[in-house]
Amino acid sequence: MMTRFTVFAIWLAAMLAAPASAITLRRAPTALDPAKAYVLVEIGKLDDGMLPGTLVLARYDQATSDIAAPTPPPGGKIPRGGWAADNRVRFLQSAVTDGDRRLYIAQLEPGLWVVEGANDTAFSLGASTLRLEAGTVTDLGVIRVYSDFSDGEKRDTLTAGRLMRGALMGGIFGRTIPASVPKAIEVRVRTAGDIALPAIFASTAHPVEWAGQVGFGNHLGGLVNRMGGRKARPSSMSVGQPTSSEKSAQEKVSQNSEGNGTRAPQ
Repeated sequence: MMTRFTVFAIWLAAMLAAPASAITLRRAPTALDPAKAYVLVEIGKLDDGMLPGTLVLARYDQATSDIAAPTPPPGGKIPRGGWAADNRVRFLQSAVTDGDRRLYIAQLEPGLWVVEGANDTAFSLGASTLRLEAGTVTDLGVIRVYSDFSDGEKRDTLTAGRLMRGALMGGIFGRTIPASVPKAIEVRVRTAGDIALPAIFASTAHPVEWAGQVGFGNHLGGLVNRMGGRKARPSSMSVGQPTSSEKSAQEKVSQNSEGNGTRAPQ
């Protein structure tokens, strides 16, 4: 029979246990948490230009065919100091920098995750999923984020010269910042010329194995596209990006984006 002290000890241990979370690490850990899953990815500049390329991963709920809701705090009340969400991670803080290239390390909860978007675009029309197991290290390889211009559309990208002219001339010779265009990504396997993985991951990291392609609602509030962009429509996905019907994805995007002024590729 449990005593009051035993019950209190169990309750206290539960309260002090590390909450579920999805975070990027500023540096490689000295030891891996066997209860977590780790994701590595190298990302260059957007359009190989000035602005950084970013990526968003989110947990995917197969029951609702949408992005999973975050785990609520105990009792439903956010404690003092905040409560970290565990359903989404944005790759903004890099662990290793080499010129314009950056290596990111994410510590996530095990489960089914999806590439939700990049920069200002949600891949609601179709994106690849990956299943993360506890204690594993998954290497997404090297990702290039690019503006998914349509055929014949002028490639209007931000350059250092353009930014300087805009600052000096007050933008009188045209728009300083390019108009928003849906983004897409290209994924390739890491090679010897890329950023070397930290020693703790060198022998444990394995290349990503995509689990399938799904659609979901636009919860990022920006533009919408497919993960592989226009060249992924309707059936020619890039390596590691399986194809599937886009009907449910289109319906979800319409429901979530109606009236938001979001732009999908035509």
